Amino acid sequence: MKILGIETSSPIFSLCLNDDETVLYEYSRRREVDRYGDVEIFNEARKILDSVADGELGAIAVSIGPGNFTSLRVGLTLAKGLAFVKEIPVVAVNSLDVIGLLSSLPDLHTVAVVNAYRGEIYASVYDSGKRVSDYLLTTAAELIQMIGDGAVIVGPGIDIIAEIQPRPNGIVFKRDERYLLHAPRVVSAALPRIRNRDFDNIEFLEPFYIKKTDAERNYDKGNAS
Repeated sequence: MKILGIETSSPIFSLCLNDDETVLYEYSRRREVDRYGDVEIFNEARKILDSVADGELGAIAVSIGPGNFTSLRVGLTLAKGLAFVKEIPVVAVNSLDVIGLLSSLPDLHTVAVVNAYRGEIYASVYDSGKRVSDYLLTTAAELIQMIGDGAVIVGPGIDIIAEIQPRPNGIVFKRDERYLLHAPRVVSAALPRIRNRDFDNIEFLEPFYIKKTDAERNYDKGNAS
């Protein structure tokens, strides 16, 4: 089955075209390279669709956060638009799960971390291929205190954790690119649900934020005064 993967929750936007687990094509670009970065990912998606025969694309896998608010909207808008127009089913996967579930090791807790900015991080803990914590919005210091000794830290928020001193014994940082967020990993995380035809209802699909937007915070301040 041909699957389109979409990842825009991190600073690196990426798309891929898979045949099940085999990557046929991959595109990635740092969003901040230029102000046309958002447009470019739509152009690349069009090129991918032009290379696939009508009816050959069987599913879309998209990461829905947590991550940057605007970036998440870009990816989900692309996925929803294609789903409506082309009638292609969608599986949405949590960005922390994309990192943590696919990186989980049998003997150590794996902690997936994504930069939430303003001194905060998104995080979740995994053990032997299963998530064993809530999706968290926390600080690096609080997270280090929570996980204690013996954990592998992975994901695009890793540098924030690495700055904390002193650190407990047994904390390992995995900076290899294979542990980061990119479209082929999104497809890998979505594959079990795609094979079971466990698709999402795109009418109700929204980004998974955890953190309030600036508009929501300003609204709360206004109502509190």
